[in-house]
Amino acid sequence: MIPHPESVSVADKARRVYDERLKTQLEAEHWGEVIAVEPDSGEYVLGRNLLEITTAHTAKFGNKPVYVFRVGSGGAVKIGGAFLNGRISR
Repeated sequence: MIPHPESVSVADKARRVYDERLKTQLEAEHWGEVIAVEPDSGEYVLGRNLLEITTAHTAKFGNKPVYVFRVGSGGAVKIGGAFLNGRISR
């Protein structure tokens, strides 16, 4: 599936804002939290999971497009786990 050009633009702009203005501070204080960046204003909200971040970004940005990812580690969600000693580790 080919991404919509507007979504690529939102992601690229938001990642640029993060890398240039937010990364150093947020990775030191909020590693692993979920972030939603509104690329035009450069404003952001943080949360512990997708439910928190959805509630926070909707309240702050309404229907504006945002880019959601995890501070310091990329993807916003973790899928799966690993089997260790007969148990699933997450």
